[in-house]
Amino acid sequence: MNDFVTGSPADRLPTLVRTPSGYRVHDPALVVGTHYAIDEQGDLIYTRLPAGSIVATVFVGSAVVALWAGDDSWAWSALTFLLAVPTGFALAAALLGLIHVTTNPVRRYRERNGHARYAVDVTDRESTAWALCRRAERLAATPSWVSGRIDPTRTLGSLLWSAVGEGQEWAAESLNRLVEPATGPDLQSV
Repeated sequence: MNDFVTGSPADRLPTLVRTPSGYRVHDPALVVGTHYAIDEQGDLIYTRLPAGSIVATVFVGSAVVALWAGDDSWAWSALTFLLAVPTGFALAAALLGLIHVTTNPVRRYRERNGHARYAVDVTDRESTAWALCRRAERLAATPSWVSGRIDPTRTLGSLLWSAVGEGQEWAAESLNRLVEPATGPDLQSV
């Protein structure tokens, strides 16, 4: 029995992104303590205000403005609503832009670490970095890792960054040890 599920998504390890040309490994310190997440394209997404709630707020706000300014005229209310919707989206975009400028995790990362890289693209299929990314991806897709039986402290992302992003040999060895000894009655090697 193999613990690896073929075709399972690699988004279980959010700092490892599969790209068309290979892998992109992010430093976990980039998003720790923020309200940002890394999506499957490797972009930073603000998670505090979901897009659906913003759209609903704009439409409800536009309807309230239309009813308030409509003067009991359906035509005037409809025109007001049609003008309030794009205005509401412009205000929402400005608010999100202001939030992103003030809480940008890349800027915060650069303040702490200088101009160090926070992401590394791995494209050489024959490299050690590629093999480490592949092992980390496969490990993160196992039910044993998802359930926390393997790596309960969730050091996989940090080890992968240290090994691939910083070139630390000890981290590569630790990652390999994390992957290989996963055997036993309910754990299988990756």
